[in-house]
Amino acid sequence: MILSGAEIRQAVRSGEMGITPFDDRLVKRNSYLLRLSGPFRRLGGDEVLDTADPESFRRAEGTVEDGDSVLLTPDTLVLAGTHERVALAPSLVGLLSGISNVARLGVQVHATSQLVNAGFAYGDPSPLVLELCTVGGRRVRLYRGTPVCHLVLARLSAPATGGVPSARTGQRGTDPSRLLEQFGHFYASGGAEPRKPGAARPPGGVGSGA
Repeated sequence: MILSGAEIRQAVRSGEMGITPFDDRLVKRNSYLLRLSGPFRRLGGDEVLDTADPESFRRAEGTVEDGDSVLLTPDTLVLAGTHERVALAPSLVGLLSGISNVARLGVQVHATSQLVNAGFAYGDPSPLVLELCTVGGRRVRLYRGTPVCHLVLARLSAPATGGVPSARTGQRGTDPSRLLEQFGHFYASGGAEPRKPGAARPPGGVGSGA
C-alpha cells in the first residue's frame, strides 16, 4: 500500500521513518520531494570497465566535485546525494521517481536504481545517492537545494526480516559502485578470487548460457 501525504507525516511523527531535515512543504499527495545535494562524483571516459577487475574499478572511480551546482553533460554520469537523510523501518520500502519539471529538462535522476530497501539506515539516517544523466544531447546545470525526485513510500504486508543488509546503509558520500566487492563471488573466477584482466572466464560463468 502506497502511503498518502498524511500517512507520510504520521510515519515521520511516529518514528517509523526519518526524513532530516523535514519540510512540510515538500509533502505531496503520495510522496515526499527530495532535494539535490553534493558532493558530486563525475564518471566518464571511454575505457572498458571490466567488472571482474579491481584495478578497472579503481580507474573508473571518477572525480569528485563540491560546489553549489553541477553541470550535466550527455557524455557523463554524475552521482549526487540528497539534501535529506532518510531512514526506513523494516515495515516500509521506498521508490525514487523523477519529478515532471526535471524530466522535461531531459534529466534522469536514477539510471535504474530506484529501490530504497525496507529497513534502510533505520536508526542512522543516511542520504540517498542519485545517478544523474541527460538525454537528448542537452547540457543542464542543476543547483543544490533543487527538488529533483519523489520518494514514494509503501508499507509491506509484514516487516522485512533476515536477508543481507543494504551495502549503502550509513553512506555519507557519493561512493562509486561496489559491484565486485559485494557480488563478485557470484561471477568472478567462478566464485573464487577475481580473475586477472584479460583472462578467460571459467566454464559455466556469466555469458556461457548457464
